[in-house]
Amino acid sequence: MTIHVNALDDEHGIHVRDTSEGEAVALRTDRESNLEPASTDGFTMPVDTAVAIDAGELHASTFVLPIFWQDGAVVHRATRDDAPRLPRGMYEVDFSRPAVKLYVRVEDAEPTAEFVDDHTYLDLGAPSRVVVGIRSHHETPAGTVTTTDDPRDLMAAVSTFGSALKTHSPDRSWPTLRGHPPAIRRGDELDIPEEVALPDTGIRVEVPPEYGAIYTVSPLAYYLGASVEPGNRPRVIAEGRSYDLDADDLAGNVRSVLEHVFTLDCIIRVAGVYPFRTTAVDALEARVELEYERLFELPLAERTAEYLEVPRSATAGILEWHYTADVAADPAYAPALPYLVDELAVVRSPPQQSGQVDLTPSPNALRESDGALARSAADATSEPLSAVAPADMGTPGHSWIADDFSPSAANPTVGSFRRGFEWPQGDGALDVHVVYNDARLDASDETAYDTHQTAETNVQVSHSLTTSELREALYEETDFLHFVGHVTDEGMVCPNGTLDTRTLARTGVGAFFLNGCRSYEQGRALLTAGSVGGIVTVDDVADDVAGRVGHDISLLLDSGFPLYAVLDVLGRIGMPTDRYSILGSGTLAFRRGASGTPSMYAFDTDEFDTDSDTYSVSIQQYPYDENGMGTFVAPTYTAVDGVIANGGVRRDPISHSELERLLDSSPAPVLLDGELRYTPTLTMADFE
Repeated sequence: MTIHVNALDDEHGIHVRDTSEGEAVALRTDRESNLEPASTDGFTMPVDTAVAIDAGELHASTFVLPIFWQDGAVVHRATRDDAPRLPRGMYEVDFSRPAVKLYVRVEDAEPTAEFVDDHTYLDLGAPSRVVVGIRSHHETPAGTVTTTDDPRDLMAAVSTFGSALKTHSPDRSWPTLRGHPPAIRRGDELDIPEEVALPDTGIRVEVPPEYGAIYTVSPLAYYLGASVEPGNRPRVIAEGRSYDLDADDLAGNVRSVLEHVFTLDCIIRVAGVYPFRTTAVDALEARVELEYERLFELPLAERTAEYLEVPRSATAGILEWHYTADVAADPAYAPALPYLVDELAVVRSPPQQSGQVDLTPSPNALRESDGALARSAADATSEPLSAVAPADMGTPGHSWIADDFSPSAANPTVGSFRRGFEWPQGDGALDVHVVYNDARLDASDETAYDTHQTAETNVQVSHSLTTSELREALYEETDFLHFVGHVTDEGMVCPNGTLDTRTLARTGVGAFFLNGCRSYEQGRALLTAGSVGGIVTVDDVADDVAGRVGHDISLLLDSGFPLYAVLDVLGRIGMPTDRYSILGSGTLAFRRGASGTPSMYAFDTDEFDTDSDTYSVSIQQYPYDENGMGTFVAPTYTAVDGVIANGGVRRDPISHSELERLLDSSPAPVLLDGELRYTPTLTMADFE
């Protein structure tokens, strides 16, 4: 059991801890809770555990949009502008916080929702005994499939991916209803455990028995619950109907089909348990008429066949993809597939690249602004790093999985994927160790940790550690290490020499940011020694640039942005992202965002009309994990009722009053005229 519930120590309410995710939330009540265990039966959605408490009012310290069910059907979704007191009766309320799924069941109540700043109150009308059900977001593979290097055995292994789908209805477009595909290991014979056997959907994807083709169709096979079988030409077969895939652009065509069926599912699911209209529904209905209820009830194969008859032009551009993975067409990389597919990354195999680049230390990098020094003692005689320049991905996120590496991308290993399930561990505050290893770099504004709206962070700061002290810091169990200093070819610079992390047999550091020049090899050694991942540099970086990047990265990480989003935002503000790289999974997040799917609001004051009370804001979402592709997002500050989380950029109107509320009540990073800012430091005057 990963969910633990206890009474709050200093006030009324309960403390919910998910030890597998390292998350904790408080649900406050207006009276003593009298906590007791309860049955998990009777909830509309699955829950892991349940407790009974006394409450007349429940208080969440973040913004939540409660959803009210009766007899398994939604009867109301509360918003700031629409939160009436409902008629007396039995209700189940989705009162979920970003960290866990919370459902409140009450037998006899007249509930309503109240919103104060960014806090949400569930008023039940009178004191009552309520049952709170909790479900963890944690997902791990349900089993492990062993495959040989025979492509036909690999096809059988990939065919098991669909066993992780928790439903075959359009509701599988919800990320919490898509389980993690089975893990893959290479062995001497094919072995498929019974619990992850091929689902019987009647859909198959045919491709030639080649690694590249199998890898490329794997996310589509997963989402369709399809078997992957040998064929002379690539195609999808559903309900006896065949849909050809372009062999000359298999990756592009697979992406198009996946986007098409996924978009239709996100729209057709309004006929299900969550009947919420979104901008995607509006966009589709302007192009084509579909029978939502009939399509929702069809078996998966029949529905898929009908989807493929809908013109691609009907769904084009409604939802944009968020992540691309370039994977070498080699059996060694088969074990990485389940982790990529779990994030619904589109796969390009063999990798698509535009060329090679040699990253050689440049004297110019040492003197970028008024003679500013760089965080390196390297010179132009150092051995250059050879890297790959990938072809345009068209997505904000990118992983490169091959023998070489790519800057401005995530470079994971299978081990780092697996360790990601265990990071961070425990239910306490996140432990961050900031090491300033050069007196000249002891800038107090280099990092911005402990800014999260609700979660706690313990920040330890050290200065000028010796080689032995730094080694001990790397051995110590620490959630995150932020190193500020110099790095050379020999290692991390200390006052008495250098420490080469390649000499470490192990490390207790979970994740890291090595903000010193050309720290790739040192970070790679930490990954090998047991870290989950982090951010490194692949070239020289001037101190003034590194200082700004250090501050911005720490702010974004602490605000819940995954690593791939961090690099994307740095690129948007003009930082040299070609000098930074991710080691480990690109969807690794320092902590969970306080409001669900991370979103970056971007404002351009040149576009503001001073005579208007409404401005325009550009919003980029960064889906990942349980807040991944397909999540329903109810924008808090713009005049849009609901959107589907995806990798595209949208433009929304925002009123003067809502912009004021954004600045006053929701600490978050935003982009203002191309510069990363933090809302508590902004006033309305900055937008004039």
